[in-house]
Amino acid sequence: MKHKTLTTQNVVLYALFIAMTVVMTLIIRIPIPFAQGYVNIGDSILLLSGMLFGPAGGFWIGGIGSALADLFTGYSFYAPITFLVKGIEGLLCGWIFLKMNASKPFVSALIAGIWMAVGYVIGDWILFGLAAGIAAFPMNLMQGIVGAILAVLLHKFIGPIFIKRIN
Repeated sequence: MKHKTLTTQNVVLYALFIAMTVVMTLIIRIPIPFAQGYVNIGDSILLLSGMLFGPAGGFWIGGIGSALADLFTGYSFYAPITFLVKGIEGLLCGWIFLKMNASKPFVSALIAGIWMAVGYVIGDWILFGLAAGIAAFPMNLMQGIVGAILAVLLHKFIGPIFIKRIN
């Protein structure tokens, strides 16, 4: 969906996907040992939004939805880092997805998911030191991979229907 103007329909769809990102982040929260974060499946929605709405949609949906989830769960100190890391994750997924002409959705989602894990290493390094970032990396990487798989499955089943209905 390539829209250059912000329409009421786009605002509503962005808000819907932001809310779904928050809900999917809150449904399953598994604390990460040796770190301050948690594993969740909200990445599947923000990666899907990158595929459906492009880089800008992926950025805003991923950044706002994930940062709101941090605020709701008592991780407000993470919200600015989450906004940037998850926003860039959605942007990256959408950008690669467009550059590959939607031919390899898993590649775009996986690269974005790997970025998320690396981005949180940087964020944890700033907040808690490099050891904390490295300790949380495997769980964040697992979250990125699971999110990529779920996003591709969602895109395969609802993407064509969704795109047809909004265009």
